[in-house]
Amino acid sequence: MAEFFIRHADATQILLFAGAISLLWAIEHLVISLPEGEKLRHTGVNALFALTALPIELVLSAACLAVSRETLDHGLGLVNLFPDPSSVWVRDALMFVALDLFDYLYHRLMHHVPPLWRFHLVHHTDQHVDSSTTVREHPGETAIRSAALVVWTFLLGASFEVLLMRQAAETVFAILAHSALRMPPGVARVMGFLFVTPNLHHVHHHNVLPYTDSNFGGVFSVWDRLFGTFAELEAEDTVFGLDTHMEPTTVGDFGSLVAMPFAQPITGASGKSEPTNPSLAGAASALG
Repeated sequence: MAEFFIRHADATQILLFAGAISLLWAIEHLVISLPEGEKLRHTGVNALFALTALPIELVLSAACLAVSRETLDHGLGLVNLFPDPSSVWVRDALMFVALDLFDYLYHRLMHHVPPLWRFHLVHHTDQHVDSSTTVREHPGETAIRSAALVVWTFLLGASFEVLLMRQAAETVFAILAHSALRMPPGVARVMGFLFVTPNLHHVHHHNVLPYTDSNFGGVFSVWDRLFGTFAELEAEDTVFGLDTHMEPTTVGDFGSLVAMPFAQPITGASGKSEPTNPSLAGAASALG
């Protein structure tokens, strides 16, 4: 069975992603009261980004597989600097955690390096975060992210089996994290000690600093706790979007979104504003 999924990795990822996002989208539609036409228009715009991402993902996934095979064949990668563990599961677990740390570091770079932020901000301009927001990624960022993963695979020496497991986990957690459905506070608090939850990731999609630059984790939330980027915010205080790009006609138009990284200069170090809500000013100071 494992051999089948490895041989058909691209198809497996596509089916997993499509199935998970379709199921959650349907649940959101049943549970959350949102005009059907509005939700369909919002989903339609985001779905167009999935179409632009697919060919890029397929090409660079093949490159990632080739690099993974080369590193394993020649004993390359940081993982080979450690003594061979007694169990292959220990080795795989270490690689999985290292890949998740890479995702955290990559995400922080996308926020703090202005040329990269130009592409990533498209994802943050969504003012109605739901499961479809998961695929709202500028094709330029898709290329950057996938190419970065190829480089990290080479440096780490990750096996393709672990890459596949990591991709499956990231897919599930990314869709859940962007879901419009929040967990009950008690459940979210317990799960949030280790894993990324919708309640935590919604904070990341709040429209002003310091919250936009918090909760970067992909699967594990521990990186944010370790590196001082963890934040919490009540649902009623969370406003989705980006305060520098709040025009509904612009952020709801696919063509405008594709052109956005090239359309205008991004002001400030990160292109994001400080909190404009006085009630959040104290929290901004606390997060520094």
